[in-house]
Amino acid sequence: MHLLLFVAIASIIGTILPQQESVAHYLQQFGPFWYQVFGNLDLYDVYRCGWYMGIVAFLVLSTTSCVARNTPHMLRDMFRHESGISTRAIAAKPLHYEATVSQPVGAVFDKAVDLLKDEGYVVRRLAAQDSSLLLSAKKGRYYRFGYIFTHVAIVLFCAGALYNANIPLKIAQWTGAVKPEQDFALPLSKVPKDRWLSPQQSSFRGIITIPVGQSVNAMFELVGDGFLVQQLPFIVRLDSFRVTHYRDGLAKDYVSKVTVLKPDGRVLMTHDVRVNHPLTVDGVNIYQSSYNADPSTLHLVSYSLLAPDASATLLRARVGQSLVTGAGAYTLKVDDLKLENVLPRSSVGLPARPGHGMVNMGPVARYTVLRHGQPPILVKTFLRPMPHGALDYKLVAYRSGHGQGFHFLALPMGPKEGVSLFVHYLGALENAARHGAVASSAVFQRTLAQVEQRQGVELSPIQNHSFLRASLVALQSLHTYPLPFLVLIHGLSLHWAAGLEMTKYPGMSIVYFACILLVVGIFVLFYVPRKRMWLALDDGSAGKTRIIAGGDASRDIEDFSEQFAEFLEKLAGGEQDRTEKRRRS
Repeated sequence: MHLLLFVAIASIIGTILPQQESVAHYLQQFGPFWYQVFGNLDLYDVYRCGWYMGIVAFLVLSTTSCVARNTPHMLRDMFRHESGISTRAIAAKPLHYEATVSQPVGAVFDKAVDLLKDEGYVVRRLAAQDSSLLLSAKKGRYYRFGYIFTHVAIVLFCAGALYNANIPLKIAQWTGAVKPEQDFALPLSKVPKDRWLSPQQSSFRGIITIPVGQSVNAMFELVGDGFLVQQLPFIVRLDSFRVTHYRDGLAKDYVSKVTVLKPDGRVLMTHDVRVNHPLTVDGVNIYQSSYNADPSTLHLVSYSLLAPDASATLLRARVGQSLVTGAGAYTLKVDDLKLENVLPRSSVGLPARPGHGMVNMGPVARYTVLRHGQPPILVKTFLRPMPHGALDYKLVAYRSGHGQGFHFLALPMGPKEGVSLFVHYLGALENAARHGAVASSAVFQRTLAQVEQRQGVELSPIQNHSFLRASLVALQSLHTYPLPFLVLIHGLSLHWAAGLEMTKYPGMSIVYFACILLVVGIFVLFYVPRKRMWLALDDGSAGKTRIIAGGDASRDIEDFSEQFAEFLEKLAGGEQDRTEKRRRS
């Protein structure tokens, strides 16, 4: 029982805690300290760790021993009536009844047999040790199958889990015959061959991200702090990918159209893979796990805050690429591209709408700026402008290091070229200050008019007023901005990639059968209780018969007690010359 409890607790942990995720995911979610604690306990791969498999193996041995020891006795008990039972033994049963009726023994015996058979009992006459006439009746004798089925189901559950755990591979890891690769930045083509697993592995579970139009014949199986490359028995090509959204911007459904080919290039099938609708090929299940736009090309524009009048620099990059910017003093690495960024409307200053409390802010690019000897700066730049009042705003979020919250910049946009008007206005104000201008409303108005004329744009009076106010707020916010430049996303060449999870768990057929067996066993235990009755009939004086009855049941004792009393009431025929004694154990 304790072993089963430990397995249940470990299974709950394995269900709540995501299994076989990347190290970066766990570090981001739990932090370095708890990542180390959970890692030392092997909680990131619970179902295949040593201590879990040890408990499961011991549970298999102990439960199998229990079933093997008790099943023969239970089978004999189901199909064989007791022999040699005495009157004293009947009187010791949980329910006991004694009476004397003015009917001959044979008539009482026949009446008892008829009553019991009408109630569905199997009746047998037993050999008596004295002159008594003995009768045994059973109902629900197959209830012992409930015990057998439930315990065999536990054994099959555990056996299926051990089969899926690929124990030979675990032994190879423990002995050092197989060593996981630690360099996650290593391309698949550069991974050493001793880190590759044969497609004939008994079981595996891994993930692979495939850009549209590309093919793979292997995937990554995360093992501890590293990974192994599991070669597939076929080739998977991603032909297309599509995603649909709800009105608030959340993903509703995403579907990958894949073609499965044999190693020699022959097409096996073309099929859609969607969430909760996997594709099964040669015992391998292909699941739609995730998607991203990492292969997309980001169109970035860089503005210098030290020389705002200088022309903006156009940049292009993909997720994972690094760029040199800030006159070569800074390295900018594109970390992530998120196509949907659903936020509460109130968090971005937008009025709530009935039934629509969220707003999709559109694609967001996240990058890290590094400079030797300084902490990293994390920046998020939003592609879609945020409308507010008479103007649109470009949002930029930044923070220094990983332990702080994000600060936001709302940069007002002009009629064209994004925030170019604002950046040139910033440069014009700095130039005016260098020539002795004092900050005043007149200087702000005059400088803006000059910038509008040079940029060839014209703001309406309402836009002019809003732009001035928004620019002053943005200028105030820029005092805490830690970088001498702004890199904003202004375009995107979208290309999809689908994350597919592939599993080969042959033990699942055993587990499914165990589920059916467990349900049947529990049903039998609850709804097929065993009920037994014994009758001893003795000849009394003047043609009377003395009845000694006993009974017991595996469950629902109260109900059986009432049924027992009702049966004996019918057997006695309502006669008054009887004494009754009941005893419940």
